[in-house]
Amino acid sequence: MKRLTALLAATLLTTPALFAEENKVPALRATPAETRDNVPPEGDRLELMPTKPAQLLPPPAGLPLIPEIPQSGQLPPIPRHNSFESPIKRRDSATADAEDAVKQRIRIREAKTKAQRDPAVQAEWDRASTLKTDYEKRDALKSYYRLLYGRMIKIDPSLKVPADALLQQSLARLEQTKIAPTQPPTAVASGPRAAR
Repeated sequence: MKRLTALLAATLLTTPALFAEENKVPALRATPAETRDNVPPEGDRLELMPTKPAQLLPPPAGLPLIPEIPQSGQLPPIPRHNSFESPIKRRDSATADAEDAVKQRIRIREAKTKAQRDPAVQAEWDRASTLKTDYEKRDALKSYYRLLYGRMIKIDPSLKVPADALLQQSLARLEQTKIAPTQPPTAVASGPRAAR
């Protein structure tokens, strides 16, 4: 038993020395060649950039990597901006289109409010609301909308296209499409029922 422990102790004491000899790590001390120029010897130096031009890949044949001058017809012409206009402002996004639509709706609403304050437009609305028959009321509302949208165009001429579209929508709502159109009151009085 004493022999076994002595043998085991001797083996353990010599084993680290054996591993140290097999896996020798170079010492991190400077060699005389390194201390002179602070450059490692030629065998230990890593090359980050190739030193020979032959090691670089040649460019593909017939195609330059970056053309010096763009070919005609390849690129659209660069738009010229005024000095006061920002070149960053672009109108090809959905956000810019939505912003323009909201601004136009605001201008339409402001012009409509100003036109509704006009005494002639208010008088036409009051006249349309006091009439008794459907035909007369529709006729008065048609003249009201024509007057209203005409005043809107006078207030803001840039709203001519949207105001005309709104006028056509308003007039189309006043047309009778589900039943036969009513006739003017004078035509009704002279019709077959008036003879009875």
